[in-house]
Amino acid sequence: MIGQGSRLKRYIFASGTLTLILILTLAGCASIRLISEYDRETDVAVTAFQKKMERFLISLERNIGKEKAEYKNNAGFYDGIKVDLSAIRVRVAAIPKNEITIQQIDLLIENVNNLERIHKLGMTHEDIPPLRTAFNESCTAILKLELAKKRRRH
Repeated sequence: MIGQGSRLKRYIFASGTLTLILILTLAGCASIRLISEYDRETDVAVTAFQKKMERFLISLERNIGKEKAEYKNNAGFYDGIKVDLSAIRVRVAAIPKNEITIQQIDLLIENVNNLERIHKLGMTHEDIPPLRTAFNESCTAILKLELAKKRRRH
């Protein structure tokens, strides 16, 4: 009887050890994601947004004081860029664990609204450099995050 109890204890210990090893092995295979995966579409869309914005700011700089730079002649740009940002926001919001990118896109939307308000009041040459910096820094932050996600994947 004592021999059987000892074998039973060894069996229970061995099966418990195997179970623990199996659990640890599986846990090691599973990774916990705290942030979304890299999204090429976001990368491409934000880069395209930055190019459109830079082209617009260059045109404004060149034409300030002329009719071409007046808000009424550029309202279509704001409509188009808002549609672009809305599409980007919908996409990033559809990706799980992408809250940081959503916040960054929301800041871009806010910056576009601020640019439009300033433009309606009357844009000056002095207004453009800080606006350009704000847009470039926002786009750079979004792209850096996406590229960091991409590096993590490899």
